Amino acid sequence: MAGSNEALPGLCFLGLLLCLCSSSAAAASTPDLLYLNLLWPGGYCQSVNLGEACCIPTTGVPAADFHVQSLETYDSSSGNPIINCDSQCRFLINPLVDLIEDMFAYWPNLSCPSNNGMDQWRHVWCTYGNCTGLSEVVYFNRTLQLRERANILVTLQNWGIVPDASSTYRLELIEEALKSTLGSSSFSVECERRYTVWPLLYQDYLTRIRICVSSDATTIVTCPTVLTTNCDSKVKFAPILYAASPGRQGDATANPVRLRSAMDMLL
Repeated sequence: MAGSNEALPGLCFLGLLLCLCSSSAAAASTPDLLYLNLLWPGGYCQSVNLGEACCIPTTGVPAADFHVQSLETYDSSSGNPIINCDSQCRFLINPLVDLIEDMFAYWPNLSCPSNNGMDQWRHVWCTYGNCTGLSEVVYFNRTLQLRERANILVTLQNWGIVPDASSTYRLELIEEALKSTLGSSSFSVECERRYTVWPLLYQDYLTRIRICVSSDATTIVTCPTVLTTNCDSKVKFAPILYAASPGRQGDATANPVRLRSAMDMLL
């Protein structure tokens, strides 16, 4: 009996420790910052494997525009991602029926071999989406609306920054253009580097715009910390060419598929 009594303080301490850890884990499971990653397929496809890294999806037609890559969940105080909040996560495609054409157009999976994109949507939802506290439909709907509101391609074109196979643009000009619509401290420009003679000669391709978003996925916000770019001072803004799919090449000057209005998409 004495041994049992002596063990009680240790057990109480262990119980308290487990309680505190559980409380910390619960607090850490609620993201207060989202990152919207918008992918430029022209830069992504042409900067990797000499332009042979992309395939046209098996379903739908990707828009000649910036695509959604992900909407990620973060803890702004620690800077750490919050992921995989539900070990029993389920992804259901049927609730997205009203969004499906826009998903195919603006949230495709360009990886090879060609696919219908659903594995990517499942991965994004189960990794990040179910950590937001939003329903599956609201998560994907609001992400598509944020992509449209950011209006990256039109903004760049208004500043004379257009996709071109031979031209390069100053990174400073690209950033100034984006500040005019996104704000001065709400985004970063990311590039993929393709070497022609390693490690001396290379070109940086504009590939991704990373944008800070409120935790309810409704508003572009000022980033809590400065997001740095990995691009050099001169950047290529490559046209969209899907080399793996002859006859279905895209050009960023083509008319993009239009999202239905926010009112039409209102839940």
